[in-house]
Amino acid sequence: MPVAALSRRHCLALALTALGGAPARAMGHAALPVLSYYDYPPFSTGPGQGLTQSLLTLLQERAGSLLPPMHEELLPRRRVAALVGRSDWMGLVPWVSPAWFQDLERHRFIWTEPLMQDEDLVASLKSRPVDYKEPASLKGLTLGGVFGHVYPETEVLVKAGDVQRLDSFSQESCLRMLLLGRVDAMFISRSGLAGWRQRLPDFDARIHIADTPRLRYQRRLLLSPLMPTEQSDWLRRAVSGLPQDPAWRELLLQHGVEPTLS
Repeated sequence: MPVAALSRRHCLALALTALGGAPARAMGHAALPVLSYYDYPPFSTGPGQGLTQSLLTLLQERAGSLLPPMHEELLPRRRVAALVGRSDWMGLVPWVSPAWFQDLERHRFIWTEPLMQDEDLVASLKSRPVDYKEPASLKGLTLGGVFGHVYPETEVLVKAGDVQRLDSFSQESCLRMLLLGRVDAMFISRSGLAGWRQRLPDFDARIHIADTPRLRYQRRLLLSPLMPTEQSDWLRRAVSGLPQDPAWRELLLQHGVEPTLS
């Protein structure tokens, strides 16, 4: 590139900074990828709709020019795992737990405080209810799952032939397999119950939810280690304050999530 062009570009950047415009660092950033495999309620309820988009909008408005535009990309679970495993990956993943990304010590990625407390519940048909108490309760049954999702406590049972597993490409497809009687049980998050009840009017009439949850866990933001420190530090501070934030609690209610889960 000619020296004159470089000089003109340098002068323009200095002029913008002097006029109080957005910092050159933020202006030069491309969009920040937000990788999610949660294509079901409450996280995704339609194109550009759902709790994920509400969270991103809230954070974007409060961060101002500190954060580049954040755009959600809905991808299969295995694709998300492959991308975040790359040494050059930059972005964030919402609603996940360190245990799901082999990062119990939280050294591989940057993690925020919990966004939400959640549970996986065991759903079955009321005509064939499953009284779940422990993984052994699933013996002799066909378990519905989602491709790429790992349910560690059931793996031994599946390998031993005590449980059959039938996977589909989405949570909704899995739920419809249950309603058709193709599987005996599946796992569903407590945070999504209100959304499924709205989407499937006969949900309560046909679906049995076991009293004992399969798993309790905390949902966090996973941040790339390559994220600039000022951005990751801001996100960690912002998330840590959400449980006491009235605006956040109102958003949870709007998406059918009890604030007690936050």
